[in-house]
Amino acid sequence: MTLQAQYWVHEPGQAPVEKVVELATGDDVTAFVTTLAEEVVSDAILTHTARPRVDTAIPDDGAPSGYLTMPDHSVIAGIHGARGALSYRGDDGHGSEPVHLYSRGDGPERPVLYETDEFPPHCEIAVETVADALVEFLDTGKRPLNVAWQSAADPAAG
Repeated sequence: MTLQAQYWVHEPGQAPVEKVVELATGDDVTAFVTTLAEEVVSDAILTHTARPRVDTAIPDDGAPSGYLTMPDHSVIAGIHGARGALSYRGDDGHGSEPVHLYSRGDGPERPVLYETDEFPPHCEIAVETVADALVEFLDTGKRPLNVAWQSAADPAAG
């Protein structure tokens, strides 16, 4: 089992460079979270490679009778300074309905942008908790339970 992490490096004066890495161990995940903390590195989109894929309505040019597939979930992870945040979208392995949840922490008091998603207030958690959650996700393939979660629709009801 591995996590595939997609992120972008933004060096001054250069176009952003997309990076994709495979994280196979807890040590890989911890090192990757350190990478996310670098100023020139964007937040990441992670998928668990052992999780199911679902069909889309987009034709697959490589297989004319087939359609492209996509993961049944996605995780956004980002680090801003000493704090980070997570979102989980899709089948979480804990219920029968897909979810869209955000980490619940103690700040900030306003929404904040991670990747291309506006996270609700109180979404930021310790960097170590982000790393622990991603290691749990690698190990289980399910939404991590070491993090308190909240809904964007009702942040007070997580």
